Amino acid sequence: MRIDMPQRRRKPLSMTSLIDVIFLLLLFFMLSTTFTRFAGVDLGKPGQAGGGASGTPGILVFVEADGLRINGIPVLPEEMQERLSDLQEKGAASALVVAREGANAQALIDTVQTVRRLAPALTLHVAR
Repeated sequence: MRIDMPQRRRKPLSMTSLIDVIFLLLLFFMLSTTFTRFAGVDLGKPGQAGGGASGTPGILVFVEADGLRINGIPVLPEEMQERLSDLQEKGAASALVVAREGANAQALIDTVQTVRRLAPALTLHVAR
């Protein structure tokens, strides 16, 4: 005599519990994440005192597609320290960094950070 066992039927997967789990994970990661600034460049506020009205010479740094110019003279990145210190000794109190056509944003940011690092006493302005 043969006895047939009834076959078990598979229940369909419930998507409700899966959506709940995903929502809880999303909520957890949103609440546990910290939002920080990884890199920032302080450019100063508009209207701060510059070196133009006081009669002291300023430093004009042009960021171009083919390199840098400080007060119109082409400068290699290795020569920036010497050139900036010479101009500071002559009385320069401010620096203006200008991005020319063809210069990319990364070159501008690198130049601003380099001027800040090499000459922290200068008031730095950025123009486009």
